[in-house]
Amino acid sequence: MLDLTPQEKQATLFLLVVALLGLGVHYAAQRSAKIEKFVRVSNEIVKIDINKAAFEDLIITRAVSERLARKIIDRRISLGPYKDMEEMGQVKGLGAKRLEKLKEYFFVE
Repeated sequence: MLDLTPQEKQATLFLLVVALLGLGVHYAAQRSAKIEKFVRVSNEIVKIDINKAAFEDLIITRAVSERLARKIIDRRISLGPYKDMEEMGQVKGLGAKRLEKLKEYFFVE
């Protein structure tokens, strides 16, 4: 088919690998842009939008129990998105002290 010298084969392989790496970087950059809409990074702490957070996102912080995560999501579903973090104080079982702690992990956009 193609009579390539060993050096030509190496060069072709190198170009293919570089092209695939470029596609991988491009894909990662696009993925990163989508993630930026969901999380905000400030002072090396990742904060999650409470209105877009899934159950798993809430409990992964370890500041929210499974039971509290379910209450937060149920309230969001029944009454609509939170307008600010203070509104989360309406969730039964979420006191002022814990709400202050949650502000380290979550935000409302």
